[in-house]
Amino acid sequence: MNKLLIFSLFLALAPLAAKCQTYLPITSTNKTFLATVKGISYTYKNGVVTVKNNGQYNIGELRISATSTVDKELYGVALFEDGLDKGQTLTTTVYFTRGLNNDREIPLKQIDQKKLEFSLDKATRAQ
Repeated sequence: MNKLLIFSLFLALAPLAAKCQTYLPITSTNKTFLATVKGISYTYKNGVVTVKNNGQYNIGELRISATSTVDKELYGVALFEDGLDKGQTLTTTVYFTRGLNNDREIPLKQIDQKKLEFSLDKATRAQ
């Protein structure tokens, strides 16, 4: 009976979950990269990415990208160029542009934030 109730709740909440951003899994098979990003978590809200480093390594540079499922030309990037120490939490604004070689920033109000997909693109260990 409890399993049926829990399953029903998941089905009822499924449409709400579909309206949120998506965090894509890491697809790299590089063992060094996987060990470097293990323990790193991040969230997005209203144009800001918050990253927490619960991993084993200090991070030298971290890049998180955002794409849209409805606007294929939209690209966003959150850069942590000054690094991220073990146990540290940092935030940065996502910079959105549209199209290749376009430096003009897209205002957040023009972006359907519910249709964004985020992925961890680059991570290097600190020296």
